[in-house]
This record gives sequence, structure tokens and C-alpha cells, in this order.
Amino acid sequence: MQVLWISRIAFSGATLAWMGLIFYLSSLSQAEASKPLESPVVSWLGVLRSYAAHAVLYGVLAALAQMSLWGWKPDYRLRWALAAAAFSALYGISDEFHQSLVGRTGSFGDVIVNAGGATVSAIGLWLLRLWWRRDSKSRNSHPNNRRIGA
Repeated sequence: MQVLWISRIAFSGATLAWMGLIFYLSSLSQAEASKPLESPVVSWLGVLRSYAAHAVLYGVLAALAQMSLWGWKPDYRLRWALAAAAFSALYGISDEFHQSLVGRTGSFGDVIVNAGGATVSAIGLWLLRLWWRRDSKSRNSHPNNRRIGA
């Protein structure tokens, strides 16, 4: 039971920490925020670097939020994946508004990419969970996995 509480707190804390990272990155100047995207690892993306960064940031946020929701309510339904995606997309909207307050410009395109990255991540994690559950059921029902005398 204690492991359950530790994982609940860990995923909730990781979600809040990731939100803090996004908030910090959005408070940087345009030059400071773009500097990590100039590395050779992502420079090949060209003009898509910023969009890729947004998709990854909000995809991770949605995955962490979804894992946090599952920790508190282990009901692996699609609605929790959509709730995590919606939460992340709303945080993306607030992030673009925050950028407009610190001297950067908010972008509707970034909001769309944020929501898209969050949705793809949340649905992907939900599908992975469905596959894992079905795969574990089929492994447990396989004749070679049955115990003798059970």
C-alpha cells in the first residue's frame, strides 16, 4: 500500500515539476529559449525545431498527468487519457498567454501543436496500456503458463 502512495506522490510531483519547467522556459527571452534548439541533435529539423520542442514538452506533460490520474484512480479508460490531454492543452494556452506577458509573442500555431502533442501522447499511452493488459491476459491464459494442480 505504501508503494501505491509513493507512486501517486511521485507522478503528481513530476507533473508539477514539468509544469514548472515549462513555465520557466516560457519566461526566458526568445534568444535564450531558442539556444538549446541550435544544437546539432535537433538542428536538422530546421524551422520545425520549435514545433517539435512544443510537441515533446506537452506530450511529456500529458503522459505525466495521465500517469498521475491513473495513480489516484486506476481506471484505465479513454476519458482519463482525454482529460490528461485537455489539461495539458489548457496549460499550453496559459503558457502562450504567459509568453505574451514577458515580452514574447504567443502563437495560435503553438497552441495547436501543444494540444496535438498532448493528445497523441495521451492516446498513445492509453493504447499501450490496452495492449499491455491484453498481452498479459493472453500470457496468463496460455496453456504453458498454467500450474500443475492449480
